[in-house]
Amino acid sequence: MPMINNEERAIADCGSRVRPAMWAIVMAALFVISLSSCGYRFTGDRNPVIDVKTVHIPPMNNTTTKVGIETQFTNNMIFEVNRSGYSKVVDRDAAEFVLEGVIRDLQTGSVSRRSITRTLERNVSVTVDLFLKNRQGKVLWKSSLRDSEAYTVLSDKTSTEGNLRRALAVISSRLAEKFHTRFTASF
Repeated sequence: MPMINNEERAIADCGSRVRPAMWAIVMAALFVISLSSCGYRFTGDRNPVIDVKTVHIPPMNNTTTKVGIETQFTNNMIFEVNRSGYSKVVDRDAAEFVLEGVIRDLQTGSVSRRSITRTLERNVSVTVDLFLKNRQGKVLWKSSLRDSEAYTVLSDKTSTEGNLRRALAVISSRLAEKFHTRFTASF
């Protein structure tokens, strides 16, 4: 019969004590993992402040000196509302609510200069006030949104005006996204 020395016995005893301890640790870890994942899932659903199924969006009022931007701002707002799928833009007669907007402020200022008389880049900033009204005209929700974008100033005024228009298009799109985020988020 083979003889087991004390060193081999110590190793065998240690292994028999470690296995139950390791088993307990593994089981505890699995239990914790199963609890943390229980019922948790990512969803894109939001709880709108007001449940708006149908909305009418008339052309925005433009109180700035920049003629014609109200069309672009209104169209981007309509696009964002329709894209989201939460609400549908319809004619005034079929709408539960009306979303009115006022382009209240448009400011430009220099960002960088080549010299005192030569501007390289300008910043345009726009403020839009939005009002959600029910059929009776009562304001149920309102928000004032502001955004800005830089644009390049060139020696050719027509090209600079084109750069300003592109900057306003970016602002218009971002303000529509901001509206959607603020309106559909739970407060």
